[in-house]
Amino acid sequence: MKPLLFTLFLLLLVDPVQAQSVTLNDPNQTYFIFEHCTVLEVKPGTVTIDSLLRHPEHYQFVSVKKKPLKPEAEKDYEGKKDVWLRVELTNRTHANVLLQFLMLIENHVVVYEVANRHLLHQQMFSGMGATINPNETFQQKRLIFPLRIPNGQSHTLYVYVARFTWPTLHITAQSVWTLQQTLYSEDLMVGLFMGFILMILIYSLLLFVRLGEWVNVIYVVWILLVAWTMLETTNQVPNLSPALHNIHAIINNHKVFWIELVHTLFALSFLQIRQRSRGLYRVSWLVIAFYGVSIVLKLINQGFIMLPFLAMVLDGLYSIVAGMVIYRRGVKPALYFVIGNIVFYIGQYVYIMTSYGLYPITFWTYNSYYFSAFGEILLFTLGLSYKVNLLKKHQDEAIQEQLRLTQENQILIETQNRVLEEKVEQRTAELRASQAQLIQKEKLASLGELTAGIAHEIQNPLNFVNNFSEVSNELVEELEQEVDAGHAEEVKAITSDLRQNLQKVSHHGRRASAIVQGMLEHSRTSTGEPTPTNLNQLAGEYLRLAYQGQQAKNNAFTVSIQTNFDTNLISVNVVAQDIGRVLLNLYNNAFYAVGQRAKQDKDGYQPTVWVSTRQEPGKVMICVKDNGTGISKAIEDKIFQPFFTTKPTGEGTGLGLSLSYDIVTKGHSGTMTVESVEGEGPQFVITLPC
Repeated sequence: MKPLLFTLFLLLLVDPVQAQSVTLNDPNQTYFIFEHCTVLEVKPGTVTIDSLLRHPEHYQFVSVKKKPLKPEAEKDYEGKKDVWLRVELTNRTHANVLLQFLMLIENHVVVYEVANRHLLHQQMFSGMGATINPNETFQQKRLIFPLRIPNGQSHTLYVYVARFTWPTLHITAQSVWTLQQTLYSEDLMVGLFMGFILMILIYSLLLFVRLGEWVNVIYVVWILLVAWTMLETTNQVPNLSPALHNIHAIINNHKVFWIELVHTLFALSFLQIRQRSRGLYRVSWLVIAFYGVSIVLKLINQGFIMLPFLAMVLDGLYSIVAGMVIYRRGVKPALYFVIGNIVFYIGQYVYIMTSYGLYPITFWTYNSYYFSAFGEILLFTLGLSYKVNLLKKHQDEAIQEQLRLTQENQILIETQNRVLEEKVEQRTAELRASQAQLIQKEKLASLGELTAGIAHEIQNPLNFVNNFSEVSNELVEELEQEVDAGHAEEVKAITSDLRQNLQKVSHHGRRASAIVQGMLEHSRTSTGEPTPTNLNQLAGEYLRLAYQGQQAKNNAFTVSIQTNFDTNLISVNVVAQDIGRVLLNLYNNAFYAVGQRAKQDKDGYQPTVWVSTRQEPGKVMICVKDNGTGISKAIEDKIFQPFFTTKPTGEGTGLGLSLSYDIVTKGHSGTMTVESVEGEGPQFVITLPC
């Protein structure tokens, strides 16, 4: 009686943990079998396939639906558990059935096929983080396990995963024909992706040869690292090159830091962060330092599991923020950089969520890594091409500028001849001459402000040139003395100092030349033809020149400048030089007003000038405000009249605001208004149609 009761007890115990069954009915269908598995978590190395087959009643398997696997990510590799999966497959087709692992992250996986508690065959597989034997079969490299289930029979599969780290395994069962179609699709995707990568690499290298810009070399290195990672993630490298896969397995723990490091270097060069944002440039080196420290930590200790995730998050935030900052400063190629990063991280998010089992495996989710990498690389390449086109455009504009100046000279000569041939009354001629002189004086005043700004910019490098030149002259005298004395060592030391001085003179000379070259753009005569113009950039440039001009005239001049530029402002068709002259006039008037008030109210007064832009339906507005002495209501209506000025005699012509008003209203069909409270300062508002 007791043996019978004991047998019944064992049957009751074993029955609930029988392997769940998956029936393969359609040879054209792919079956995902993980969700049908039962699972057993054990300490590493405590359970073998022999013990499972001999004493199945000793092991309590539980359905993964009832007890989802929850790997403890914070533990290191040695602290994780082993996992056994079990499932029963029934073949109702006449086709040969094969298993395939998708998105395999685990380093060590063994599959056992069992029939009637007898092991038929087994095979070990390695994920992207483990090295492989170059002599492995094609099926092992492609993570394929052929089953031996005849039509109408059922076999049990055991899957052993050492140190389980992922919450799911993407295991599929399908016929040979269906698997071939899947492999063909994967190989086609890899071929298209690698063809695209090859074209981009060739194009980038040609750009480097043509332009000599190192950003293209950094870009090539980054593309190679990304392509390598993409192929490893989708398990393509083991079949293409086992040696390359094994190298990847060795550096797998810190590869993400190398990729992000090169990506940051590319951002520094592509966005020209050093030239456009000193603060962001310092932040960039802090980010690079973080990657360097992370690499060292991972080499010392395989722990620090969260560091790669922190690196990816940091790279994403840094790339998007840096791109947006540089784009807002007028660098349009930065927009391609921002969108490319967003596309990549969206695809990466989809792929990770799919590998975690949170999204179903479809054509789009399984290949999201490829699509995101394709989109990011394409957008980055478009950004590089855009920069090349801008360079070519500037060269063409320089040629057109020379032609335009020649034509203008010819037109000017013809105009002067016609004016000389006209007969006018003497009084009218004198009036016109006087008026022309006043207008020219106003233009020269504007030119003087620009010249002062330029002089202030180049004074610093010129001081360096002068100082090092004087020191070099003294060194030459010492050199002659040492030569006469026959002191060879001293001669060499002085020669080395001379060489360093000359290098510094050359460096600061090139710096001054670059400043002059950039500032010459502001002194060119206007074509009179409107072109699409970034008003934010135009307002900022002339504000800086006006302030430097004031400082050049008065070193003690200080003012607080507050800007509020609409980041969504569209480009407006204007004559940039004319609108720049208007802005320069308003800025100089504002600086003059706050300077006068500062002389009167010396205690507690903070001179401030506000410049802002905003966009409204059908128009764009530029506002210039100061907290100077203001304009009284009595003269507010006269402020735009010719020859009217509130400045003392000799300090103003009375034509600055009048010319500015005509440029805005007659030349650009806009409006120019002033709002002022005496004692609080005026606000000039320029409205331009868009």
